[in-house]
Amino acid sequence: MVAVCGVVVATIAMICSLSVFNGFKGLTSMFFSVFDPELKITPVEGKVFDPTTPEMKRICEFPEIRLVCEVLQENALVQYGDRQDISVLKGVDTTFNKLVSIDTAIIDGEFLLSEDEFFYGVLGIGLASTLGVNAAFTHPIEVYVPNRTGTVNPANPAASFRLKYLFIGGVYHIDQPVYDNGFMLVSIDFMRSILDYDKEVSALELKLAPGADVSSVKKKITQLIGEGFTVRDRYEQQDLSFRVMQIEKRFTYLMFCFILVLALFNVIGSLAILMIEKEADIIKLRNMGADNRLINRIFLLEGWMISFLGAVIGMIVGILLCLLQKRFGLISLGDTSGAFIIDAYPVEIEWTDVLTVFVTVISIGFIAVLYPVHYLGRKWLNKATVVCFLLPFMMMSCNVKNKNGKENEAKEIAVTIEPLRYFAKKIAGDNYAFFSIVPAGQSPETYDPSPREMIRVGKGTAYFHIGQLGFEQSLVASIRENDADTRVFDLSDGMDFYEEVDCGHSEHSDGSDTHAHYNCSAHGGRDPHIWTSFKGAKVMSENIFKALSALDKGNYDYYKSNYQRLTVELDSLENYMHEQLEALSCRSFVIYHPALTYFAGEFELKQYSIENEGKDPSPALLKNLIKEAKAENVKIVFVQVEFDRKHAEQIAREIGAVTVEINLLDYQWDEQMKIIAKALAENGKTD
Repeated sequence: MVAVCGVVVATIAMICSLSVFNGFKGLTSMFFSVFDPELKITPVEGKVFDPTTPEMKRICEFPEIRLVCEVLQENALVQYGDRQDISVLKGVDTTFNKLVSIDTAIIDGEFLLSEDEFFYGVLGIGLASTLGVNAAFTHPIEVYVPNRTGTVNPANPAASFRLKYLFIGGVYHIDQPVYDNGFMLVSIDFMRSILDYDKEVSALELKLAPGADVSSVKKKITQLIGEGFTVRDRYEQQDLSFRVMQIEKRFTYLMFCFILVLALFNVIGSLAILMIEKEADIIKLRNMGADNRLINRIFLLEGWMISFLGAVIGMIVGILLCLLQKRFGLISLGDTSGAFIIDAYPVEIEWTDVLTVFVTVISIGFIAVLYPVHYLGRKWLNKATVVCFLLPFMMMSCNVKNKNGKENEAKEIAVTIEPLRYFAKKIAGDNYAFFSIVPAGQSPETYDPSPREMIRVGKGTAYFHIGQLGFEQSLVASIRENDADTRVFDLSDGMDFYEEVDCGHSEHSDGSDTHAHYNCSAHGGRDPHIWTSFKGAKVMSENIFKALSALDKGNYDYYKSNYQRLTVELDSLENYMHEQLEALSCRSFVIYHPALTYFAGEFELKQYSIENEGKDPSPALLKNLIKEAKAENVKIVFVQVEFDRKHAEQIAREIGAVTVEINLLDYQWDEQMKIIAKALAENGKTD
């Protein structure tokens, strides 16, 4: 319970602090809404633009837009008596008081911009205090603006300014220093007269119709006016203030995450003591038949229950406290009522924050309990258990990252071996990232994927396989059972496999004989090495094209173009190899592992295998092989990089042949095929 309380307190703190930041954000946006419009259009370059262009007129006719206010804004020197200040003159038309709730902020006088031939100004309370004026004053304010046209006369600097007079219409107060101390609202006609403009404006401020979506209207306007203008909503107009608030919120969240980590040390200590105390009970459970996985699961669930229970209780209490604060203002901002804009801390609950806090507490608690179980549990927790329990957490954190839009990683597809990646990359281009499960130098028949590789496959978009190699069938079954979102595609679909009765005879699935006694494989079933033939390469390429088209229908034409280009390349390479191998006088070769059965069939060659049923040959078999190779006048012995060269070199010495190292699992599939053809062409011609 002590450990649970630590998690509860940390969770409550995170919920309440994030909600307070949300409350201040909402409070600030409420004040900004008094002065800032829902949408504001400004030019990217220059100060002013023409609001009568066809595009601007079309914007004004949008049904989602209720009001459009023209604005012409400039800095000016304002003076009253012997007091002066630099102010921002914001010239607006008569719709401004309908665009924003400025009337609610007037504390002296009224919102009055012009009357008969006289112009008025509405000052912020800070500016009015600096000038020492109020709405009852009858003398006008002097406004100085530099001449926009003409030259400057150094002998008479005063001649470089234009002077106009403004009477005081009212004073506003919105508790925002940037507006209260530096802004004055005036008529746009006054601004055009003093700045010598005809119809130009510096901005268009828009008010939307009730129910209109700000983001969709903003997008619609942006598409119409292009890149020469900027469209900002209220938050973007005050981007700096809200960005600072978001940074503070994130740092507060990280600080409480650190506090949560410290609180979870209680969980580690509790589980460590519990495991020591229950040692006798563990021995009894083992004697009754319980294995290590069951015992470890007991302690893991115990630790996870602490984190889960603490997170749930903390969330409920935190949300309840926020609701009470919002309703009754339990915690005030100061001892004196009215000293601030509001008396109590504002709170606003956002359910995305609640979800983030819950996932954070559960995730950190999940990791924390692994330590005592793994390191203090006398090595009971084996590798499979770690993978079993870590996989849901890894998938959960991956999903949360995607939902927040923070993950822009390339979509990944797993393939069994490198040649499959070669064909897939040719067709997919850069639309997908591919990785091979079997690393370089390993044989796919004996390779066993690690738990990390299996997790990576399960997190991928799809898995491309042949279906006849070593671990493929068990991996496919595991994906279909545990990773429903990962698509599985059999690239050998439609291939006419060689069915192997034994290493002395092989035949097609239709029963036709193909190089009996020579072109055999040691797999005791279907020969999986279809990628060593051009027919197999074309079948796999077609299936890859179909798979990618199913995964990404929007890029069908792109994949089709790449597939057709690859088909042309395969046909060209096949014709080249036929030309190289057509004139061979010796059409036999020796290879350690019988992986070129399909290749030999396509080019009418004989393949002698050193390996026998996946094992090194016996002396008797080796003797017979040497005898037959001499009779056939074989001049080349192939050996794959993933197998031992000893027997291949021995046979080569006995028959007077050369050994050539090949890598049928290399990514550069086409280069390997050329190496094989060149070796056969150079060593297959006898005198």
